Amino acid sequence: MNRFETTDIVLAAYLKTEGYKLIEILKNGNKGTFVYGEVDEKIINEYDLGQASVEPKALNYEIKALTTAARR
Repeated sequence: MNRFETTDIVLAAYLKTEGYKLIEILKNGNKGTFVYGEVDEKIINEYDLGQASVEPKALNYEIKALTTAARR
């Protein structure tokens, strides 16, 4: 299985809102590397190019949840 890792919490939250399953969080102090299974490169490109669209409250919720999880 391919893995996708990112330290970008906003990207990680975006992937969660898009339905991607978070496999684990590799913790380093109070920061984390967010690990997903296979992620479609098109989704990453949309995010990188500023073309991603997501419901703001859902994104905010996921950012807060991931921040809490990474600091635990």
